[in-house]
Amino acid sequence: MLEEMDGEATDNEQSLQYEKGLHTFSILFTRWMDSNDWSHPIMVSLAKAAMGGTGWLHSSQISGLRHAKLRSPGPRTFIAIERLNYHLYQYTEHKTLIPGTEGSNFYANALPILEDGKVPELGWWFEVFCGQRIPSDERLLSQYVSGYDAETCSKNWGRLLRKLIHDVGLDAVDDLSSVIQKHYPAGDAHRVEKLIEVAQSRAVWTPEELLQEIPALTALSEALGGPTDEEDLLTFIGDARP
Repeated sequence: MLEEMDGEATDNEQSLQYEKGLHTFSILFTRWMDSNDWSHPIMVSLAKAAMGGTGWLHSSQISGLRHAKLRSPGPRTFIAIERLNYHLYQYTEHKTLIPGTEGSNFYANALPILEDGKVPELGWWFEVFCGQRIPSDERLLSQYVSGYDAETCSKNWGRLLRKLIHDVGLDAVDDLSSVIQKHYPAGDAHRVEKLIEVAQSRAVWTPEELLQEIPALTALSEALGGPTDEEDLLTFIGDARP
């Protein structure tokens, strides 16, 4: 009986570890995608180019990884992700274009995922997904905020966005949707809806949502003449603390 209980406890621990891995990978993948200002079609196209024309990463998989709903991706998914990140790193280091692309329009300001300053190998991505490894890059996972900080940041972000829209000669009410459509890189419908609600002071982000939003909010802020760095934006809207 004791052995059965121990085995059950181990299974539960493994299950919890796996769930944590799904969540960690979701944050990692979403922040990587948003930081590079990629839509689903752009990422699909770049991954296909990085694979020499082989389409091993699709929009449905991207959506599943972003929302931690793709629970059993095949090895080809990880290969496509690793190859894209590798070639992104090669561009930052040597200005080598991703194979099959004629220019760097979609990755001119490339931000690859790094582990201790080096581009991760294939197994690293799988280990993160399975909960066997936590990425060491503090920019990815350490900016956790309390509920109070998230509420404060949400309210201050709404004020900041309305001011930035006004400062570029637009109306914070009438032009809000068009500004978001043009400059907010995350195209997820529910995130766009939540962003509008926050901007109108009708909702606030949870700490987890705020952590996920920071890259996209920084891109939106930069486009409107506001803070251009993630840490600067966090400090500006509420001094969020790790």
